[in-house]
Amino acid sequence: MARRHILAFLSIMVTLIPLGALIGSIYCRAWEPATTYATLFVGLVAADVVVWQGYLIKRQLTFSTYLDLDKEWNSDEMIKLRQAVHAPGSEEWDHSRLEGILELFEKLASMFKLSGDMPFIYQSTLGWYAAQYFLFAREHGQIKHLRDLWQDHLYQDLEELYSFYLVSEVGRNQKEQRAWEVKRLTTEAHFWEQERKD
Repeated sequence: MARRHILAFLSIMVTLIPLGALIGSIYCRAWEPATTYATLFVGLVAADVVVWQGYLIKRQLTFSTYLDLDKEWNSDEMIKLRQAVHAPGSEEWDHSRLEGILELFEKLASMFKLSGDMPFIYQSTLGWYAAQYFLFAREHGQIKHLRDLWQDHLYQDLEELYSFYLVSEVGRNQKEQRAWEVKRLTTEAHFWEQERKD
């Protein structure tokens, strides 16, 4: 986020340099350099507009994709998966259902990675659910089980999104992160009860 602001600031500064030179040339009545500076200034303004429009289109597409994922999350089919993936207090997990849910969150995480840190993704309800599911599945060895089963490092983007979510919640201090996770784990049984009610 800070990087984007720095780039925007630099872009504005680079655009303002020819404007300053244009004003100076006009003041000194140096018409030929003024024409060159005017052309350069207009070209840079046009480039800034194109870049800004590209950013807005990217953001709009990201939001549209997010809405599609949110709609899928609240679909009847996904609610059935959520209700039967894991019973509170049980050691049993339905791996095919868990995979379906984690795949949706992997799409969300991949979108977050490609979008270049758009906060609404991890600050949303869907981002919250992604963090809870990843934490609970990881703590019960389900992520490792699925990785071993498929002999692949599945859910890498989801793991990165979870790490980003964790940092946004409590910062980079590992002790505070683990305390946050322990606190979340105390609510796990209630979480699964709520999932079964949906």
